[in-house]
Amino acid sequence: MTDISKTEVVEQELNLDKKVVVKSIAGWTVGFARLDGFGDISIAPEGRTSLSRNEIIAQVQSGNKLFAGIDGMGSHATIYIEDAPTRREVDFESDDGKTKQVFFSDNAIKKIFDIKSQDAFEEAFKKTIVTRAEKYAASKAIKRLGISDYSKIVFAVDYTGYKI
Repeated sequence: MTDISKTEVVEQELNLDKKVVVKSIAGWTVGFARLDGFGDISIAPEGRTSLSRNEIIAQVQSGNKLFAGIDGMGSHATIYIEDAPTRREVDFESDDGKTKQVFFSDNAIKKIFDIKSQDAFEEAFKKTIVTRAEKYAASKAIKRLGISDYSKIVFAVDYTGYKI
């Protein structure tokens, strides 16, 4: 008779050759030299492309700020890895879900604009929107989401430098 209470968790090895999608929040073409092969990689403004997990991991480990962000942990990165296992592999997120990558999203903009106090809004906006790519993406998101709070939009335009 076997004891089924002792279950073995078998961790599946990550397929490094698998292609996964990455997306850029920048309003301009971003590019970098390929580390896993030959040639350069170019991503169109606000575009997506597929890269091997191996390439993505190499870019993060080499300190490419487009992927690694301002802190090496993916915070405020210009390029977002849409594959959760890859984000966990490069330690941008944890397996238990307690650690999440700090990355620009429409949802983050909505939450910031839901803040009632203008001072608290401005502080949250400055803390969340840090890089040039995030400033561009924020200006696009405000327009796309149909946000119409005049005083907050005036601040966002002044802070980002992008017209809405």
